[in-house]
Order: sequence, then structure tokens, then C-alpha cells
Amino acid sequence: MEITLKHLLERNVFEKIEIHSGATQLHRVVKSVSIMETPDFDKYILEKTLVLTTLYPIKNDLERFLSLLDSLHEKQACALIVKVKRYIDFIPEVIIEKAKALDFPIITLEYDANLSLLFDSIIAEVHYAQYTTHNFNALYTTLLQDIVQKPSTKSLIDALKSIDDIDVLIINLFNNNIHSTSDTILNMYNNHPLARSSYHILDDNLIINEVISYDGVDVYRLMVMTPYEQRHIIYNYIEIIKLMIILIYQKKQENALKQNQFLMDFVANMTSDYQSNMQVKEAGKIFNWNITFPIMLMMIDLKETIIKAYQPTILSQIKNEVVNVCHIHESELKLILLNHHVLIIANLKQTQQYKSMMIALHDSLKEHFQDAFIRAAYSTPISEASDIPTTYTSLLETLNHARINQLNSTLVHDYHVRMVNLLKKLDSGMLLDYARSILKPLLDYEEKHDLPLINTYYHYIECQFNAKEAATQLFIHYNSLRYRLNVIESCGYPVFNNHESHFEVYFALTIYLYFFKQKE
Repeated sequence: MEITLKHLLERNVFEKIEIHSGATQLHRVVKSVSIMETPDFDKYILEKTLVLTTLYPIKNDLERFLSLLDSLHEKQACALIVKVKRYIDFIPEVIIEKAKALDFPIITLEYDANLSLLFDSIIAEVHYAQYTTHNFNALYTTLLQDIVQKPSTKSLIDALKSIDDIDVLIINLFNNNIHSTSDTILNMYNNHPLARSSYHILDDNLIINEVISYDGVDVYRLMVMTPYEQRHIIYNYIEIIKLMIILIYQKKQENALKQNQFLMDFVANMTSDYQSNMQVKEAGKIFNWNITFPIMLMMIDLKETIIKAYQPTILSQIKNEVVNVCHIHESELKLILLNHHVLIIANLKQTQQYKSMMIALHDSLKEHFQDAFIRAAYSTPISEASDIPTTYTSLLETLNHARINQLNSTLVHDYHVRMVNLLKKLDSGMLLDYARSILKPLLDYEEKHDLPLINTYYHYIECQFNAKEAATQLFIHYNSLRYRLNVIESCGYPVFNNHESHFEVYFALTIYLYFFKQKE
């Protein structure tokens, strides 16, 4: 609804008035109100404004008064309201005649009128009229429907684009994703540091910033911007927007719990509903999971005490690392947090570079979570959904075994997983006798000189006999590694040549490290 001069008169906003001209123009719309008490008044006249004045700047200047009328008419001002008997006792007849010719309203007030209070009353009427123009019930219903169907800040932003004179920007504080109703507010946020303060006026815009928290955790940042003269709009909408953001977060949490239960049932084989690739694909659509085979599984072991410091952002951080290293879309992977383990299920697009990609992902995660990362295990490419539960169990058992026995390796390959599971079926005494018979010279030297030859030799073979890479993984100087390799060579092992003969040694090293080696 638009406020008019007639509306203000009917609501008795003015008292003891006299209309001198423009009586047929009382339907004019009042967009704003101004108090004019400066000599250069004509520079500040706004379109469709209602002007309040005592005419002090031009009280004795008839030519300036006539010029004022021309400026007001040109700007399509609503009317000129003059407080008389302060600086002028009456409106000159020549002014009234010109105003009548222009069909422009001039109204006078009695001496006891307070222009400041009158200004506030008119502003309140204008804002109330603009407020009631918006159907908030309809807006709330529309937003609620959109969010329930698709709980995301993007869907909220898309719905808010239909509101005039307001720009909104929302930042997810977990993954720093930004959605905005326009490039204007996005550029303002990126290019003006002051725009991030809680309350600021910048380039004739009012900007309000708030951090939205839930259960004591900061989850989103909200930035709202509107032209300063339309600032009441912010206060009309901001509480609704905040409520919708909280609802989005709650719905996401609810969906995450449902998704986590689905994935747990799936990988742990707790239900028989997902035996074929097609069944998994159809079920995944409910959770926006675009799964295609082959896929890979990687399980990460993290320190329980330190992992709490990363909550609740840890899954978002890991997801970002996987997306960047594996070059896949967010919809092509899912993560499950299992106490101190995180299981990654992701589409596999580059089977030729699979191993190098897994090593790169391991290195990236290890670097990102330096204080929390212990080790990771990954599978070979999986082409059938029915193989996922057994692979998941294998990875979990291997990481648990590595944790119990405090193994030094931070990346467990799939063939390690399968080898360990195979060796578990054999007699442990026989395995230990075999490993010791092959490694006896190294074990004896370690015991006498306290030099970790077993772990050094194992990493040297793991790194495909690349001494520099092995030194990096062992966190020792290259020269220190060369010294250890020379010692191993002196114990009777062909370290620097005949690499084909290392299988039995590697097999023995694996048995010893994965089953019997523990830190004292």
C-alpha cells in the first residue's frame, strides 16, 4: 500500500492546517519526507518527497521562493508544508497564484506545530504503509515450502531474489560456500572490508552482518544490504531470514542422520536391500548421491581426543580434500563418521592412476589434519555393490590391528589388507618362526645397536627402492638412510641390486610388522 497526502490529512497527522493550492492533488504519493532549512535547498530535493519548512532561508527573497516552486514541481514533490508566523506570517499571493498554475499543493501550519515530531510521524506512516505492502505470510509460506523440499541456503537465496530493494548474502562457515542474491552484494563483501562489520553505512547502503549460531556453534554468516532510505526493509525481513537459516541447518542435520544410517546399513550389510549396483544407485538418489561403479573405499584413522577440535566441520574439510585431489563432484562421494574412523566412498574415474591418486589423497589428509591423522587404508577399485560390506570390514579390522600393534606405516594398501586377512588364518607361531628366520641378522643388529633396520628396510621396499622418498617417509636425513641401507647390506641383504629377490624379505617384514612388532 502507498501512502498519499490525503491519507496523512485523514489520519490527522497535521493539525490546524490551511490548503492554499493544489487541493485536487492530494492523491499524490509520499515516498519520503524532508525538512528544508538550508539556503541551497534545491540541491537536496528528492522525487515525490513531502517538504516541511519554516522558509527561513528565503523569508525575504520572493525570487528564491518562485525558484523553489519550479524545483519542487520538476522533482514531482508531493507538497510544500510551511510553518507560518515564525519567519513569515503568510504565503505571498504571487506564490499562491503560481502554485495554483502548477497545480502544486501548498499547505500552512500554525505556529505551535513541531516540525521534528511531525517528521517522525510522517516517516512512521510511510514505513508502516510500505511494511503492509509486503505479504509476509505468503513470503513465509513460500520460503518454508522451498526449504522443506530442498534445505539449502541456495534455495533460500533464490526465493529472496524476488524481494525488491534488499540484497542478501549467506556464507556457510563450515565449507565457506557463498550464495548471494546479486553480484552487487557479493562484490561489496569481497572488496570492502568495512562491509563485514556488524552495522555499517557504505555507498548510501545500510549493511547489517550477523553470525548465526546453533547449539553454541557458529554455522552461517548473514549479510543483508538495502538502500539507506529503505532501511526499514531490513528490520522487516531479517528475522524471517534468520529463522529460515536455522531451519535449513536443522533439516540438514536431520538429513545427515538419515543418510548416515543408510550408509551404515549399506556398508555393514545390516540390510539385504542393497545387493545390486542398480539398487544402490536408486537408493542413493534420495540423498543426492550420484554413485557410479567402480568406486573406492578409504578409511581414515584419527585420534579421538584431537578429533573433537575439528567438530563439526571435519566431514566438510575431508570432503573438500577428496574433491580437490580426486577431481570429482561432491555428489559423487559420501562420508561416514564412525567414532575415530571416517569412511570415504567415492566414484573412481581414473583407474590407471589410482594408486598415485590414493597416495596424493593420503598426503593431503595427513598434511591437513597433522595433529589428528594416524593412518589410512584403501581398497582396490570395487565394481560390485555386494563386495562393499566385506571390503569395509577388512579395512576396519586392518586399521584396528594397526592401532593395537602401533604400526609405523600411515598408508595401508589393499594388498596389505588382503594379505593380513589371509595370514590371520595361519598358525601365528609358524608365521613368527618364518619371519624371524628370514630377518634374524637384522633383528640381532637392532637389539644390539638399537637401530631400526626392520622399519627402514620395509619403507625402502615400499617406496620401490627410492631412497629419497623412503627418507622422507621415515623423517630422517638422506645420509642417515644411506648409512642404514649400508648396514642392512652388510648383514647379507642385497639392498642395492637384484630387487627381484626381495619378495621373501618383504613378505617376512610384512608379517613381522603387522603381527608381532610393538613399540615398547
